[in-house]
Amino acid sequence: MKLLRALSAALIALLMVVQTALAAPAASMDPQAADDDWDGPPVCVFGMPESGFAVSGNDSGYITEVLRTALAPAGYALIHKDMPYVRARGELAKGHIQCCLSKKGAAQQATAAHSIIAACDLAVTYRLADGFSGLNDLTDQKVAHLYGYDFQQLLPVPIRPQTTYDRTSAIHMLDRRHVRYVVGEESLLKEAVLETGLPLTEFGFVRFMSMDVIPIFPPNAEGYRLRDIYDKRMTEMAKSGELAAIFRKYGLPEDRIQHILKADTP
Repeated sequence: MKLLRALSAALIALLMVVQTALAAPAASMDPQAADDDWDGPPVCVFGMPESGFAVSGNDSGYITEVLRTALAPAGYALIHKDMPYVRARGELAKGHIQCCLSKKGAAQQATAAHSIIAACDLAVTYRLADGFSGLNDLTDQKVAHLYGYDFQQLLPVPIRPQTTYDRTSAIHMLDRRHVRYVVGEESLLKEAVLETGLPLTEFGFVRFMSMDVIPIFPPNAEGYRLRDIYDKRMTEMAKSGELAAIFRKYGLPEDRIQHILKADTP
């Protein structure tokens, strides 16, 4: 009887050892465990407020598409995050996001790209009936502009900024004399007037700045890598015709396309 009990105990112990041994490799083959060890592709978070057909909702816009196309061969997935410009610059400096935009030659505390990605003309819009003699007219006046941007940094005189969430609202505010002026990208302001149904001939547009726009990246090793990838790819895309094709897809004027291509082709 004692011998039978001993044999039974030994058999049970043996079965437990075999079961443990068989379970171990099964656990290592668990697909979920494999997924947990996979980090996925590197991500470049592009922080900017939406701006017409340049940076639009649903992760679209010609600037967003150019960035995505430039970084994709290096394995980066681009994600646009809609945020006010001042906040985006702060998040970039801290390394919390990986890309933003800046006027060429004005980037500070950031890794600036060489190749421009856009060119824009900033303008003051006003009612022709009221007239406009120069930027000094903006001094201490109510000036509407798109939410997320700080035009006070670009203007030489102090203004009373009135932020709006779309340009058509700004034009309506101007038409109703709730503000004295509107500032923004010239072509987009003209487009906004047409969208309101108001006569374009009732408004004046005076350009006060033309600027080339470049991507900027964090001031760290990842930022330097992203800059180098972007600049190399932009030269390749300019030569191959891929860059021009993206711009034409979004209806950019041909003179602006040629300006960007000239800057991005050595």
